[in-house]
Amino acid sequence: MADKWMPREKWEALVRGDNCPLCAEVKSTQPVNEFGYTVTDLSFSRLRLCTNQSIKGYCVLICHKHVREPYELPGDERDMFFEDMMRAGLALEYVFRSDKMNFQILGNAVPHLHAHIEPRYLGDPAPHRPIHSGEKTVLLKPEEYQDLIKQIRSALDIVKTG
Repeated sequence: MADKWMPREKWEALVRGDNCPLCAEVKSTQPVNEFGYTVTDLSFSRLRLCTNQSIKGYCVLICHKHVREPYELPGDERDMFFEDMMRAGLALEYVFRSDKMNFQILGNAVPHLHAHIEPRYLGDPAPHRPIHSGEKTVLLKPEEYQDLIKQIRSALDIVKTG
């Protein structure tokens, strides 16, 4: 992970959506890449299961529309994104039986609205702070990812929020 900001010109280009990797991600028809597996498209976002499962159940929810911050969305679209986030969190809790769910909207590396959804468990190594998935790498077998995706999709069909 970089320890300093990217050049301003590059940042401003990404803010405009020029060569935005997350825009490419939500447009892609490829279900798998080095970063993760597409679980499904929800009402206003795409849910991806992260390749690195050092946090069991770690997913990223990517907004279908390129904006930097949630407040840049019109109210109805913001509501849809947050509803997707709550539904995804509830489904992940259902599948992974987590004790807590962390939602992080950062965007310091890629200024495209996305949320890191991290199930938390009693006994994890960071009880009083955010947990960092980059501290170690846990890779699963391809069939294990596919099984988790199937379970998450089933849970999304079951859970309701609001």
